[in-house]
Amino acid sequence: MRTAYLILAHHQPAHLAKIINAINCDWATIFIHIDFKVDILPFKILICENKNILFLKKSQRIKVNWGGFSQVAAMLNLLRTALSSGIEFDRYCLLSGTDFPIKDISYIYTEFASQKEFIRIDRELGSSSKHRQSKNIKRLYFRDHPEFGGNLISGILPRRSNRKIGLYHGSQWWALTDRLIKYIFNFLQQNPEYIDFYKYTNASDEIFFHSIIKGSPFGENITHDFEKAASAIDFANINEYGCHYISWSKGDRSPKILDVNDIGSLMNSKALFARKFDEKVSKDLISILEQKILTGG
Repeated sequence: MRTAYLILAHHQPAHLAKIINAINCDWATIFIHIDFKVDILPFKILICENKNILFLKKSQRIKVNWGGFSQVAAMLNLLRTALSSGIEFDRYCLLSGTDFPIKDISYIYTEFASQKEFIRIDRELGSSSKHRQSKNIKRLYFRDHPEFGGNLISGILPRRSNRKIGLYHGSQWWALTDRLIKYIFNFLQQNPEYIDFYKYTNASDEIFFHSIIKGSPFGENITHDFEKAASAIDFANINEYGCHYISWSKGDRSPKILDVNDIGSLMNSKALFARKFDEKVSKDLISILEQKILTGG
């Protein structure tokens, strides 16, 4: 079982080095996308590139903007790089530079060797949906055009929704099997207009893959699917997002920064990774996790 780790990072090079040290093993290859807006040198100073740890080339790096299609474009570049590497992967796992594993390597290996599609889908989006996230597909957004005042006019102009397939919303982070990834690229090849629709969709990283997966033959293997939940309330309140633990306890637009007080919740979680970590605020927590991963405890 071989895994391609796909990492999106834009800051905290020292923490990224810790992530790589924790997940680097003989069955994994790590592909790293550094936001084109930042200097890659501090990352390369701390992280030694080799056959198992690869930075995307300058031509493959994207200027990533919050809420923009640029998020998906960077993810697709990571996937394309892994798919063209000449290595046969069984699993592709998307991580951010603010993540960290909360299980040891052997446990992650066992989970990744399954047919589970680690992704969370929270709701369907459509013309009849009144959930606030439905606005993301009903109006035009210009997150990747800040130089033209894109954020000022985003969400104002209405547009017709793409009804090629049902649209679903969930968490950005996932770990998917090779068969599903190849299904996704085959879908994109046959439906080029699908990508065009998302270029002006808000938070497309939370809809783009989810919608394809939900309607695919692999949908039954989704780990966290709102339609399969026994209780909608319980599902909404769990901190598991695919194979990630994420706490939204503060109710902000961004997840809670985890600290040493969260160790109990992390150890009791079924998740394999957690976010978000800050190299200062989370310093003591990271030290504990590093020791547990090292000892398998």
